[in-house]
Amino acid sequence: MVDSHVTVLQDGRDLGWLEVGDPAGAPVFAFHGTPGSRLVGTTSDEAARSAGVRFVCPDRPGYGLSSFQPGRRLVDWPGDVTALADHLGIDRFAVMGVSGGGPHSAVCAALLGDRVTVAAIVSGVGPLGDPAAMEGMMRLNRVLATLSRRRVPVVRLLMGSQVAVARRWPEQGMEFFLKQLPEPDAAVMRRPEVRALFLEEANKAPRTSAKSAAQDFELFSHDWGFSLRDITVPVHLWQGDVDVNVPAGHARIQHEAIPGSVLHECPGEGHFLAFDHMGEILETLAAGAG
Repeated sequence: MVDSHVTVLQDGRDLGWLEVGDPAGAPVFAFHGTPGSRLVGTTSDEAARSAGVRFVCPDRPGYGLSSFQPGRRLVDWPGDVTALADHLGIDRFAVMGVSGGGPHSAVCAALLGDRVTVAAIVSGVGPLGDPAAMEGMMRLNRVLATLSRRRVPVVRLLMGSQVAVARRWPEQGMEFFLKQLPEPDAAVMRRPEVRALFLEEANKAPRTSAKSAAQDFELFSHDWGFSLRDITVPVHLWQGDVDVNVPAGHARIQHEAIPGSVLHECPGEGHFLAFDHMGEILETLAAGAG
């Protein structure tokens, strides 16, 4: 069992988080996908301990135990992260983001360069306003991105229906989801520990998770509020070439924009490659933090 915690931010919002790994290790702040929660961190305890990493996983606004933040901007996230780091007595740290957590890792690398040692973007969403980002993307995500660019309110309804189905009919919802995935991703999702994680997240998702996911898509689909080209800290990207949630083009767009970034290509792997590469990713971040 891993304890979850809540920190109250200066503006009165709650920020949920949990910590696994080595308490004396190199600190890494890890940002979950869209939708998602801090609970994904519970699968990384062994890898974090092995890599000598103190693995801190916060809930983004509206997910898990964190309060929804109306009018949120992507550039607001670094403030939440620094508040949590200060609360934990951590001066400098690495960041990593998976899927929808990718842009949140990038913005921390861009705006917190004095505190961020190294950043990882794993199967990370790129700027959805770039037409190249749509190539090879599964139909549902293409629709959500297109509607989000137009700021159509129906995105929240679509997200709400997904959350409702996952909560009311979790097993059926999981089976439907598996049918949309390439086999490498479906194989990962069939693992008992991974399946249990996603079902737990669906069961514990707060009422605000749907509008938070819609908010994420809108943020990713418009100007991010900073330039990837302004990132000066080392950045590593991991990407599978059969990913249909976030196709490989997203990693290429970001790799070409971020100066000196390193792209780790994973042939034959999909969106959920983090479950198999967590040890490698955390060892890379721990080495960069040193």
